Amino acid sequence: MNHKAISGLVFALLLVCNALQLAAAGIPRQRTQQELTPAPSGPFHVAGNRIVDSKGRPFLMRGTQLTEFHPQTAARDNRAGQDFGPHSSTTLSAIRLRFNMNTARLPVDVADATNAGDAAGYFAELAKVVRRANDVDLLVILAAREPGANLPSRKTAEFWSHCAAYFKAYPNVMFDAFSDPSPSAVPSNAGDSHSAAGWNFWRQGGRAADGRDVVGIEDLVHAIRSTGAAQPIVAMSWKDDRLFEGAGPAPLIDDANVIYEAPPRYASTRTDAERDAHFGFLADRAPILANGWDLNLDDVAECSAIPPDPTAATQLVQGNLDYFDAHRISWTVSVFEPGKLIKDLSFHDATSLGDGWSCGHTAYPRAGMGRVVESHLRSSEERGIFVVSQSGSLDVARGGVALAYGPIMAERDSRSFAPHPPTTLGKLSVQVTDALGVTRQAGIRWASAGWGQLNFLVPVQSAVGPARMTIVREDGTRSSTNITIADTAPGFWTEVSCRGPAVGIATQVFADGRTVMSQISSCKGSDCRTIPVPMTSGASTRVRLAGDGFRYARSASKIEVTIGGVPVRVVSFGPSAGDPGVDQVTVEIPAAMRGLGETDVICHLNGRVANAVRINVGGAKPVS
Repeated sequence: MNHKAISGLVFALLLVCNALQLAAAGIPRQRTQQELTPAPSGPFHVAGNRIVDSKGRPFLMRGTQLTEFHPQTAARDNRAGQDFGPHSSTTLSAIRLRFNMNTARLPVDVADATNAGDAAGYFAELAKVVRRANDVDLLVILAAREPGANLPSRKTAEFWSHCAAYFKAYPNVMFDAFSDPSPSAVPSNAGDSHSAAGWNFWRQGGRAADGRDVVGIEDLVHAIRSTGAAQPIVAMSWKDDRLFEGAGPAPLIDDANVIYEAPPRYASTRTDAERDAHFGFLADRAPILANGWDLNLDDVAECSAIPPDPTAATQLVQGNLDYFDAHRISWTVSVFEPGKLIKDLSFHDATSLGDGWSCGHTAYPRAGMGRVVESHLRSSEERGIFVVSQSGSLDVARGGVALAYGPIMAERDSRSFAPHPPTTLGKLSVQVTDALGVTRQAGIRWASAGWGQLNFLVPVQSAVGPARMTIVREDGTRSSTNITIADTAPGFWTEVSCRGPAVGIATQVFADGRTVMSQISSCKGSDCRTIPVPMTSGASTRVRLAGDGFRYARSASKIEVTIGGVPVRVVSFGPSAGDPGVDQVTVEIPAAMRGLGETDVICHLNGRVANAVRINVGGAKPVS
């Protein structure tokens, strides 16, 4: 047997071994069908134990927490360059598309607002982050923190009287009344924090154990409602090992529009029985949000409760995810920052448990559960193939380019420049089985040896809906994964990892009929930069953006594009001539945008958001 056949056999055995390990651990290999996490469509309200959107549909939050908002770091948190700020459109777009999430919890320090001097300026800056998140189809939960307080003081109530008044007209915003209520606030004469008296103190406040006067969670709800804000309010349990234990049946707050929030820890909430006792018992009566649950591998004490075996640790994470799915519980997981859900802010790749870890050890890349969560929301295997569109989203467009990552295992790194890509490259082929059960061969542009990337064309004849993509190697080994095929799955092309400067051509047309064309970006290796789009007085300017997933839009009016938050007119769209898989969208740049500089391009088509990309609008600003 030659060395290629041996390597193929070894690879096949590894796949089988991995499947057996997952099965033995009780981890489901894959859900049978991918599901696009619904975009928020507020205003929302609570009906029984469900969150309901403006169209009467039940809504489950699937999301993560952002780093805390501070006005003094706002510019840095929205940066763009070799990496992207944690509050940038690019990062928020990765949460929505790469992770298939629909919710971002944004902590805010109430002292920032009271110390700002200019409260209106503070909320205006906060609103920029909220709008960026809403623009890429993320619901935002504004979560109040009062560092050093075990229960809120009047300061938090005053914060909500201003914050809720500012955001009450934002349909895709909710209010998390107070983060991390601590049972240490309960005075000794109230007894156990999980007794009836303890929960009454949580609701109504009073004189705390340290002698300070505190307000209860219900007081904060009243402060929010007094502004006229009608959005759902999130109320967090005691932050301890028992969470809502002893709270009694819902509702716990005298308001019909409340979501009850529990922050479970693995040290104390590891089994379904413990989940039932600590918060699950409420799920039949009220909507529940499990917030901030994580594998705290950098905390030696908490990490010691986590099995050192990656498969067993994965089972812990999967146990939570499966429980939440079964009980229709919303969740926001970990933090979208390096070392938590993602490795870094350059590529937003998910962290993994696969290579093991040492408790408290912080070497790059840090271990984390990002890949487990990402795979769950994509109905794919954590250690297998997963497929994204050119823009990084879950659904792929028929006739468009799709990117597969994982154990590609081509004979060697192979690329095709042919006008019509071959169906065999690097001694492997790709099959796409559509929703009607029809299997077709896909053209291949690139195939990596070993673990890497494969670029293929989704057959244009494919039926839309849930589908299956399979890599077939010459030695007989196969790797398959779930995909979702759509008519329209909008995405813009960039040179590096679905983010950064857009790929396209600017065209100026002068009054005398002359036309001047120029590129809008350039790259040296992975260092990509925008090139200012010329904006000459007296000339009209259009930009043709490369992308995919647009060709089956029924009209240009269906494609909504904003540049720097301002809508621009879509002039044309369709497939690019002579370049299979590539579409184009041409937009007109208004003269009023001259001098705007580098900013974000956001696009929606048929209820789907494209990846956020960057463009630079040059020229001198018009004289007002």
